[in-house]
Amino acid sequence: MKRGYTIDTWDFQQLPMKRSDWTKSGRDVQKGIFDIDAQTPMGIMHGDNSGLYAACRQVAAMHRELEQEEDARVWEAQADVIRLRTNRVCWNGKFYAHFVPDGPPPAHLQIDQARTLSLSNPYDVNRGLPTEEMAQSIVGTYLELKESTKDASFAEWFSLHPPVEPHYSDHPAGTYVNGGVLTIVAGELAKAAFQHGYEAYGADILRRLTKLADTHKGRLPCTFKRDGAVDDGIPDTWGEAAIASALVEGLAGVVDRGSLFRSVELSPRWIAAGVASTDVAVAYGASGRNLRYEFAHDAAKRTIRIAVRGDVKSATLRILLPEGVEKGSVTVDGAPAACRTEKVKNSVYLAVDLSSTPATVVAAY
Repeated sequence: MKRGYTIDTWDFQQLPMKRSDWTKSGRDVQKGIFDIDAQTPMGIMHGDNSGLYAACRQVAAMHRELEQEEDARVWEAQADVIRLRTNRVCWNGKFYAHFVPDGPPPAHLQIDQARTLSLSNPYDVNRGLPTEEMAQSIVGTYLELKESTKDASFAEWFSLHPPVEPHYSDHPAGTYVNGGVLTIVAGELAKAAFQHGYEAYGADILRRLTKLADTHKGRLPCTFKRDGAVDDGIPDTWGEAAIASALVEGLAGVVDRGSLFRSVELSPRWIAAGVASTDVAVAYGASGRNLRYEFAHDAAKRTIRIAVRGDVKSATLRILLPEGVEKGSVTVDGAPAACRTEKVKNSVYLAVDLSSTPATVVAAY
């Protein structure tokens, strides 16, 4: 997929002059920034293609739910081809390049497209486009940015980095679409961090978001300038939704692999956040079907206890072990159970398959 030159997923292009000057010249600003014709310079933006990839996978899953296996395989094949092409064309060795030109780019757009990091990168991870190694590289890039930009920005959750100087379509560098700090990026990045071996970084992002909400008396604006001032542009609920997803699928680790909790991957990551015990409940409002679990880590006894309840037919329980621990054993309802070790970057999980619930699992390490 390709598009005219916007910033990442946004829907407006930059004019070769200020909007006011464009209007004075007798031309329509709306047509200039929105319309595409045969002469419009085009490029390939990674986020469009990760969205297409994820959509193909979702359609395949729906066919499989309806026992239409042949159709499911067709859509999975489409997804595989899109993934192969995008990873070959758009990857710059560290993250997905902002745009890959399809012909000469606009002369007035002064930006190093190949080395510019844009907000769809964390989305790409959560849509499943990159390999595991690539996903870790993207998350690691943001962790590096946290340190390298700490004197210039209160957070590293940028819409674009570096921003377009001195402005993009009249938006100054470091604001909104042009390098502002966005909670939609924070939420997607936190979830990606939790699921790809950067659990402590995911917890760190959620802690900072909590403090940010406290600063704003319980409200969490979506768009900020780099100095921490609230900016306009994006509904707050967009960021809140991404953060809720990071809390549920990242920290609490509840990922529904089917529908209505019939097949669940459960990866509680509370140890990475320094939480010794908690109760979790996640539900589908319309049906009332729910998943609940109790989590308790006893560091002195070197045990982790997870009691799974609710409307769960089957589950793969992945138990994150404390940092530096690489092996352990598992019991299910008091009986020894087979488990396997899964390593994600430097993080180690003990995985056990549960054929039914309720079940109480205890891991000893």
